[in-house]
Amino acid sequence: MEFVVGDMAITTVGLDGDDRAIEFLVSGPTGTDQGCFAIHREHGQGWETARLTIPPQAGSVPVAAVEWAVEFAREYL
Repeated sequence: MEFVVGDMAITTVGLDGDDRAIEFLVSGPTGTDQGCFAIHREHGQGWETARLTIPPQAGSVPVAAVEWAVEFAREYL
């Protein structure tokens, strides 16, 4: 799924089969600036245990994208 938030496009690029992780790809206004991150939780655990993972090679990720993704993940995790 792709969502436009301000001047960013945020795409969900992966959902695991147990709905315990969502990966996000963020593109800037030019479509070339990209960062990625994931929000995940352990099986059987509540939202309070969810974690944010940003790989070292992910590039920079706008805080507004993470804020939006957290709200999205609360609905789907």
